[in-house]
Amino acid sequence: MKKLREELIRIHKRNYRQNLKLVRENLGYNPGVEKYEREYLRHLKTYEEISNKSELIKKVLSADLVFHGDYHTLKQSQHSVIRVLRAIKGKREIIMCLEMFHAVDQKTVDRFMAGELQEKEFLEKIEYAKKWPFHWENWRPIIEFCRQNRIVVLGINTESNDVKGIEKLRERDRFSARIIARNLIQNPGKLIYVVDGDYHVAPGHLPENVHALLQALDVTAKALIIFQNAENLYWKLCSQGLEEADVLKISDSMFCVMNTMPANKIQSYLNWLEYSQDAYFPVHEDWEGTYSEDRGVMVHEMVHTLADILDLALPGDALEKLAIYYPGDLGFMEMVHDTPEFRGQLRLIRSKIKREEGFLLEYEKSGEPAYLIYLANSNINMAAEESCHFLNAVLRGIATQPITPFDRFYRSVITECLGFFGSKFINEKRKSQTENSLRIFVGKANRGELKDIDPETVQVARLILQHFYLQRRTAAAEEFILKFFDHYNSRSAVSRMFSTQLGYMLGNKLYYAVKRGEFSIKRIQELFTDSFAEPMRAFGSYLDVCERVKKVKHVARM
Repeated sequence: MKKLREELIRIHKRNYRQNLKLVRENLGYNPGVEKYEREYLRHLKTYEEISNKSELIKKVLSADLVFHGDYHTLKQSQHSVIRVLRAIKGKREIIMCLEMFHAVDQKTVDRFMAGELQEKEFLEKIEYAKKWPFHWENWRPIIEFCRQNRIVVLGINTESNDVKGIEKLRERDRFSARIIARNLIQNPGKLIYVVDGDYHVAPGHLPENVHALLQALDVTAKALIIFQNAENLYWKLCSQGLEEADVLKISDSMFCVMNTMPANKIQSYLNWLEYSQDAYFPVHEDWEGTYSEDRGVMVHEMVHTLADILDLALPGDALEKLAIYYPGDLGFMEMVHDTPEFRGQLRLIRSKIKREEGFLLEYEKSGEPAYLIYLANSNINMAAEESCHFLNAVLRGIATQPITPFDRFYRSVITECLGFFGSKFINEKRKSQTENSLRIFVGKANRGELKDIDPETVQVARLILQHFYLQRRTAAAEEFILKFFDHYNSRSAVSRMFSTQLGYMLGNKLYYAVKRGEFSIKRIQELFTDSFAEPMRAFGSYLDVCERVKKVKHVARM
């Protein structure tokens, strides 16, 4: 599988270079900012060793001061912050210092954290959209975590209208450093946790400013820097065959979390520029009418990429039969209502739109196959998954024969498996749940440790664990039917999530099995083209794939 792996890396590099070129064209040349960037990259040329989440958390717990770099348009970047906070919950007292809030608004931030202001009023009072143009939804989990755990949140940002370029960045570092140093001195024993832009947390930038202030007062502090998704390190890992690593130790005081592909990181910025769900307001005044077309092209490119990687014969006219819709297409629901072929699926369509899920619809139009993809947002995983579903649907053909609810359930599992599997070729860092993570989740739910968790999510986790338990005991379809009869026959959200998550978990393992040469491309091609019309065929194929990939280890979440 060396050839496949090399092809994947080539594709990821091509996508990264294309996206980087677009970003640079948008930003233009700023020698000061580029110098600031070079100072940041100087520390990300190599690493000491592959690390893991456990070691990183131990380092966080032993530090006095943590600088966590953030790529503001990448939701996964903010997710890594909340994951660290959850891991250290109750083990250290924390003071959060956030770039997203300005110090001048501290009293308003305090009132909001104390529950004296509603979210809408708070955002209006601090002029959030004007001062921090990145989507609030990505940051809400961090703020809510701090509110629930009574963690003090400090704004460390400021306006610097008198200076431009690199001096503006350095002035912000000096300003933020004063707040951070003061609070570290005033709160001995507490962990000062700073979340700031990637470039700001480079050793010679904000951390050096804080160190200088502390040193002047003869105060020592053990500092840790957490970088995220450094492109140089990712390509270095690829050259060493280690690109699946999630945490790197750069030095004793610097780590790097790798949770997305370089091209996807840059794509999040391009999406933000084009007023995606991940942006708070449009930067381009003329964005309307162009973004949908661009995303349609992206889906077409993904379909061709996946077909090439897996050596699948995509019919030349297939993409001409595909329509792509987005939340901004106001006539979408009216079109669906007026299309007779969709009438039996209206409930499912509404449910998926309400849950902000993407989906593929297959139907016949004038006696010919036709396809519709709905993308709920700009999430690249969603686009990749639905691109793979489309490829799968075209190759196996539209199902015309009625099948039993049991067969339909496992055909759905395999469809979701292939969708997740294919999306990993576009974003290898996408992760599914693991059996162990579900056990931990259910255990916490049983002990009442999880607040505001959707009961349906807990129910689905229990069903998956029960399914795995039964798989280890028997391959007899009768026992599965007896155990899960109600869910096979139900069209509820729980049953749909049940089959989807089973498929995702299998698809994740299947990807690594194929990449490592432990599962043949020929068998993958068979799965893509099989209609699973024969009774018990989908169930048998599911168990067969599970057996073949059972020794594949999941890559841990970070």
